[in-house]
Amino acid sequence: MSLKGHIEAICPNGCEVFEAELWSFIRGDRDPELRLEIKAREINLIMCPQCEKPFFPEQPYIYHEPQAELLVFVFPLSFRPKQEYWRGKMRADFELMSQTVGAAFPLRAEPIIIFGVDGLGRLLDFEDYRSEEREVMEWLAKDLGLSLYLVSPRYGRDNDVPGSLPYVRDGLKSTATRESVLAGLEEILKANDRLTAYGRYLEKLKSS
Repeated sequence: MSLKGHIEAICPNGCEVFEAELWSFIRGDRDPELRLEIKAREINLIMCPQCEKPFFPEQPYIYHEPQAELLVFVFPLSFRPKQEYWRGKMRADFELMSQTVGAAFPLRAEPIIIFGVDGLGRLLDFEDYRSEEREVMEWLAKDLGLSLYLVSPRYGRDNDVPGSLPYVRDGLKSTATRESVLAGLEEILKANDRLTAYGRYLEKLKSS
């Protein structure tokens, strides 16, 4: 569930301080409308009641999608000059969260840290693009009789590896190998050479 908090908001135009309600923790998988607000670069955008100008308060928040292994600490752009301090604070907060929530809220990887309103939006745009390519690939794989090897979302994101890889099953063997994945990727790209992430990974695999 996503959570809100109250802050004392300071208008950049020098108006009087006022109280505002902001999202402090966002579950993108459970609140898709908030995910769309992030992609539109509108999350936590508030309006000063005096000058009626919209602005983003200098307030961090956390974004989480468990199945995508995506945990992001989003800091204001003005925090970047002291990013080493904030990275240290993020790690400390992450350790505290891990100890506090335990098995009820498993945190398997250290969070990503982003500064500014655009960073998380760009990341989610890229995630959605990868997801769309994956759906096309999996449909083709089924049509071509290929098997699928699932990749950890965090590993795939960090290493530019697609979320699932096609491979040619070798007789009764069900385990993917480098050679079977190479063969699967080549079949997929013969059927659709516009799957750019799969093209990049094929070239990477050939050169390794």
